[in-house]
Amino acid sequence: MGTISARRRSIRRFQAVFLASFLFAPFGALAGGRDESPGRLGLKTGDRIVTLGDSITEAGGYQAFIRKVLDRFYPDLKVDIINAGVSGNKSPDMKARLQHDVIDRKPTIVTISCGINDVWHSFSYTPSRGVDLETYTRLMTEMVRTLKSSTRAEIYLLTPTVIHENLRSPENRALEPYVQAVRDLARRESVHMVDLNDVFNFVLQAAQSGGAPDFHPTSDGVHMKPSGDFLIGASILRALGVPMSRILEAAEPAAPAVAANDSRIQYWGRWDLRNASSSGAITVNTGSTILLRFEGVNLTLHFSIAHYTESFPSLWLQVDEGEWRVVRPAEALSVSPADLPSGPHALRLVVKGFREWENRWEAPLVGSIVFRGVTPAKDAGLLPAPARPAALIEYLGDSITEGVLVSTPDDPKKVTRDNWPQTSDGRRTWAYQSALSVGAEPRLVGFGRLGLTVNGHGGVPPAIRSFPFIWADAPIESLPKPDVVVINMGCNDGGAPQDVFQPLYRQYLRVIREAYPAARIICLRPFNGAQEAAIRSAVEQSGDALIKYVDTTGWILPEKHYSAAGGVHPNLDGNKAAGEKLAPILAEILRNNKSR
Repeated sequence: MGTISARRRSIRRFQAVFLASFLFAPFGALAGGRDESPGRLGLKTGDRIVTLGDSITEAGGYQAFIRKVLDRFYPDLKVDIINAGVSGNKSPDMKARLQHDVIDRKPTIVTISCGINDVWHSFSYTPSRGVDLETYTRLMTEMVRTLKSSTRAEIYLLTPTVIHENLRSPENRALEPYVQAVRDLARRESVHMVDLNDVFNFVLQAAQSGGAPDFHPTSDGVHMKPSGDFLIGASILRALGVPMSRILEAAEPAAPAVAANDSRIQYWGRWDLRNASSSGAITVNTGSTILLRFEGVNLTLHFSIAHYTESFPSLWLQVDEGEWRVVRPAEALSVSPADLPSGPHALRLVVKGFREWENRWEAPLVGSIVFRGVTPAKDAGLLPAPARPAALIEYLGDSITEGVLVSTPDDPKKVTRDNWPQTSDGRRTWAYQSALSVGAEPRLVGFGRLGLTVNGHGGVPPAIRSFPFIWADAPIESLPKPDVVVINMGCNDGGAPQDVFQPLYRQYLRVIREAYPAARIICLRPFNGAQEAAIRSAVEQSGDALIKYVDTTGWILPEKHYSAAGGVHPNLDGNKAAGEKLAPILAEILRNNKSR
């Protein structure tokens, strides 16, 4: 984790240096049409800020950072921030809803972020759905003049950021005149201007020149990651006269009130807890779970996020047996958007999906969850951890155990690397659900592409070598021993000769038995039948009465149980069917264990 922490500090220093370079510049350079005095706060008591924009605005990330700074340093001003962003909007859309979404809200400050979709939709749709420069300029001008005549609001025009992080892409070249149109408009109408395009271009160019090549402020070239939201929010705050020192101080992640090593936090799965009190608890497996109980109206979860170079992993979150909702790791994640009823509450968080090919074996662990701890709401606290299930079942396998492509759209072309974490589901995989159905604690250890003869995605070595570790630097010795081990291995070894695979499978069983001397071991026939005879023979030759072969023929039906993205990964129905077939076998084993 030292490497991850070092990278996080490096990126923060990088952000600070380049933000200071641009945002400490004279305000005239940023404000365009207004000559402002540095250090003079452009906020007053009761201000209402309305942020007009598209999906970048609707996501709420940069407003959250602005809110964080204002709450910390200017709470007495009681500034209200209203999000008026709508995904996919272009200048005609924003002009059409200006009255209802902005003017009727009686703003004292308005920010307008418009232009990305006006250009991008000329490239991403056939025929083009973009807006030509002349129309864009006219509509932006009309919006500014309407706001000036209908409100007393201070207007801040934000230049469009970037379209892809390749700054010389055709999209970014096409964006240049639109950016210049905003600059000219701010000067012509004497309104404020925040030149985000300059900030993003210079910061990205510096990063790509070798300063921080892993720095990516966007997840897909357009939509913001926390670092991108930080750049936008910090730029707006500087334009409002907030000192840089306060912006940078607020950008540092808040320390959790309760560290991840607290005994009131319960972990299911393989978690590296060696540095939980400082760096956090680490897992690289889907299905890994956090359970806790708390009293009060809300709770904040804290994660490390600086190690994510592209899209974030996805998590399932449930409060009080309510609806499950998908969330992303964040430096500060509220477990409920609105305050909960006062009293005791139970929380469950499950790792849903990773981009499975990102490194999650050697540091820096890009494909990992790093949980730092929690902060209860004021006058609240954690309650004792819930009782653990009586039995623990560990599942060893590949992407089918991991839950890859459990949730896929009907059109397989819609499955991309960008939305991969959304299609995976460690909670609804056959393994996790079969354990829950028999009242056991699930521990999933699945890696895409993994086999006995092949490496897994993300730098994971073959199963015999990877089994004894949570990740490369973290042995499993301190983890609780499972009562049952379920192996679903061999699908990725289908091309290996039987006389190569069978001895490896026997060795695999010996390694598992050495680690778990008393566990019952179930060896599943892979759902597609790969290496069926070799696995059956290896179990028979093991001479171990606690090892059982289970024939899964017919569990997964090709005509309805496989993902549309390929005939290997079970879909949601397939996972449900396999879990239901396995559950009675597990129940019988657990009953026999009790009677032993």
